[in-house]
Order: sequence, then C-alpha cells, then structure tokens
Amino acid sequence: MFEIMIATFYYAFYIGIAGIFVLMGFRLYVAINKKFNVKDLLLIVLLPGSIGLSLKTNYDYPLKKLYQGLYIFFFIAMIIGSIFLLYMRLELDII
Repeated sequence: MFEIMIATFYYAFYIGIAGIFVLMGFRLYVAINKKFNVKDLLLIVLLPGSIGLSLKTNYDYPLKKLYQGLYIFFFIAMIIGSIFLLYMRLELDII
C-alpha cells in the first residue's frame, strides 16, 4: 500500500513537470492564434502562472475553459508531487 502512495507522488511529480510545457505550448497557441506582436507573444509565453495571458487578453480566447481546467489539474499534480520531493529530501524511512 505504501508503494502505491509513493508511486502516486512520483507520477504526480512528473505529470506536474510535463504540465509546465503543456501550458506553455497552449499559451503559445493562443498568442499565435490572436496574432500578437513578438514582445507580447514572449510575455504571454514566458511569464509563469498565466500572468502574461491574463494581462494581454482582456477578452475570451479559444479554449479558455480547457486551459483553466488543465491549469488546475497540473497545479494539484504539482502539490501532490511536492510531497514526493519532501519524502526524498528528508529521507524518510517509514517502511
């Protein structure tokens, strides 16, 4: 049972890391689709946590609900995955 918990934390960590690139690609798609200039495109893509996307798009963009759902999913996966990092860092020997 303990191995299943550690496996869950392990996979959640890597899903969360992959989520960074998925959300970055999604922001790139929105920026290209709305035809922003290069400066705004870089702000949208590279600012973390969708700050650039919310600053530059005051209106609805394509697939907004999907993006928000993915953002919440990957955030939860990162929180769960951070437990794995704590487990590895503190070298807990619970078994």
